[in-house]
Amino acid sequence: MNHHNTAKSDILAIISMHRSGSSLTASLLQSGGLHIGRNLMEGDEKNIKGYYENLDFYDFHRAVLASQGVDENGWTLQEQIEVEDRFREEAKEIVDRASVSGVWGWKEPRTTLFLEFWADLLPQANFLLMYRSPWEVVESLYRQNHGLFKTQPELAVKLWMHYNKKIITFYNHSSSRCLLVNTKTLIQNPAASIEAINQKFKLHLAPPDAKIYDPSLFRSQGLDSYRPSLIESQFPEAVNLYQELDARAWFPENTPDLSWRELIKPSPYRVWAFRDWVNVCKLEKENKKLCSQLEQLEQSQSQLQQTEGLLEQSQSQLQQTEGLLEQSQSQLHQTQALLSNFQSQLQQTEGLLEQSQSQLQQTEGLLEQSQPQLHPTEDLLEQSQSQLQQTEGLLEQFQALFYQTQAELEASQSHLQQTEVLLEQFQAQFYQAQVELEASKSQLQHSHREIEQTKCQVDETETLLKQSQSQLQQTESSLGICMSQLLETRAELEISQGQHHETQRKLKRSQSQHHKIQEELEQSQSQQHQTEALLEEYESQLHHTQQELEQLQSQYHQTEALLEEYESQLYQTQQELEQSQSQQQKYESQLNQ
Repeated sequence: MNHHNTAKSDILAIISMHRSGSSLTASLLQSGGLHIGRNLMEGDEKNIKGYYENLDFYDFHRAVLASQGVDENGWTLQEQIEVEDRFREEAKEIVDRASVSGVWGWKEPRTTLFLEFWADLLPQANFLLMYRSPWEVVESLYRQNHGLFKTQPELAVKLWMHYNKKIITFYNHSSSRCLLVNTKTLIQNPAASIEAINQKFKLHLAPPDAKIYDPSLFRSQGLDSYRPSLIESQFPEAVNLYQELDARAWFPENTPDLSWRELIKPSPYRVWAFRDWVNVCKLEKENKKLCSQLEQLEQSQSQLQQTEGLLEQSQSQLQQTEGLLEQSQSQLHQTQALLSNFQSQLQQTEGLLEQSQSQLQQTEGLLEQSQPQLHPTEDLLEQSQSQLQQTEGLLEQFQALFYQTQAELEASQSHLQQTEVLLEQFQAQFYQAQVELEASKSQLQHSHREIEQTKCQVDETETLLKQSQSQLQQTESSLGICMSQLLETRAELEISQGQHHETQRKLKRSQSQHHKIQEELEQSQSQQHQTEALLEEYESQLHHTQQELEQLQSQYHQTEALLEEYESQLYQTQQELEQSQSQQQKYESQLNQ
C-alpha cells in the first residue's frame, strides 16, 4: 500500500444501513470536494440519481460475504463476519487505488458490517455515521420488491436494528473519529451539516450544491400513518434504538428533532390489520384490471405493428407499380416518336405520288398529241412503273413500321394489364389492412380516452381507403376503354393493310396489260387516285391513332397523379398509426407508474 499517500490524506467513510440516504450524503460531499472514486455504480429505477458507490469496495464486501456463506446483499443478522488474510491484501490495494486525492472517502452500506476491519486497517480514517427512521427504511426496502422481504417481512426491521446497533456501538467507543447524523437533519440543514463535518474532522469541504437534493425521491410517513405505531407495537426495541441514536447524534444548536414521536399512536393494531387487508384486496383488484388492460394494449400494439408491416408492403408495391407506369409512359413516348417518323415518311410518299401523278398527266397529254409515238410513251410508262415500284417499296416500309408500332402498342397493353393486376393486388392488401384495423379498433375501445381518438383516426383511414378504392376502379375502367380503343385502331389498320394489298394486285394487273397503252394509263391513273385516297384515309387513321395515344398518355398522367395521392394518403395513415402507437405506449407507461 502507498503509505505516503494515505498518511497525508484525509479519509472520510460514509456509513449507514441500506436505504438510509447515504447516496444523497455522498453526492452532497462530492459536490463539496470529497473524492469518492471514479468507478462508481450507475443509477437505475431504484436510485435514479445514482448510488455513488465505489465498485471496488462494493465487489470487495460481496466477495467477503460470499466466502463466509453470507448473503452478498448483506441481509444477515450475524454478529461477526471473519475477513480472511487474503482479503486484507486486496483491501490495501483498493485503498492504494482510491487514495489519489487529499480528501477522499467511499460510501457502501455493507461497510457497516466491517467497521472494525476498516477502522483497524485505516487508523487515520474518520467515519460519518448516517441513520434514518426504521419505518422509512422498511418502507423503502418493501418498495424494492425484494423476494426475501415478501416471505419474511419482519426481517427488514431486524436488519435495521442489526446495522444501527453496529453503528451506535462503534460510535460509543470511537466517538472521536465519528460524527453521527440523522438523514432528516442533513436534508433540512445541508450547509450546516457540511460545516459540522468540517469542524469535527478539520476538513475544508465547500458548501453543497442546493440543486442536488430532490424532495420527491424521499418519502416520509405522514401523521395519519400507522406504520411507526406498528413497529413500536411489534418491535419496541427498534423505536428505543432510534431514540438512542437521536440522543447521540449531531443537531443544529444541539436540539434533537423529536417530532417523530407524534407518529406513534395508541390506536389498536386490530384496526390497522383489517385496514391493510381491505387495502390489499383493493390493490389486487386494481392490479388485475391494470394487467388485463396492459395485455389488451400489448395485443393492440402487436396488431398495429402487423398492420404497419402490411402498409409498408403496400407502399413498396405502389412504388413498383409507379415504376411500371413510368416504363409504360417511356414506351408511349417512343411509340409517339415512331408515329411521328411514320407520318413524315407518309408525307414523303405522298409527295412522290403527287410527282408520279403529274408525270402521268404529262404522259397522257403527250399520248393525246401523238398517239403513234408509242415507244417513247412506253418508256415513260416503264419509268412510271418504276416509280410505282418505288412507291410500293415505300408502302412496304410503311407497313413494316406500322407492324413495329403495333407490336410496341401490344407490349404497352401487356404492361397495362400487369399494372392492372398489381393495382388489384394492392386493393386486396388494403382491404385486408382495413379488416385488421377494424379488429384493432374493436379491442382499443376498452382502453383510455386516447385510444378512442385512435379509433376516430382508423375510421378516417377507412374512408380514405374507400375513396382510393373508387379511384382505382375508375382508373381500371379508363384502362379498359384505352384497351378497346387500341383494338379498334388495330382493326382499322388491318383493313387499311388489306386495301393496300388490293392496290398492289391492281398495279400488277396494270403491268400485264401494257399492250393497251391508253387503257393501262387510265387504269394506272385510276389506281393512283385510289392509292392517294387510301393514303389519305391511312393518314387520317394514323392521325386518329395519334390522338388516341395522346389521350392514353393523358390517362396515364391522371393515373400517376391518383397513385401519388394514394401514396400520400398511405403515408398519412402510417403517421396516424404511429401516433396511436405512441399514445398507447404513453398510456402503458402511465399504467406502469
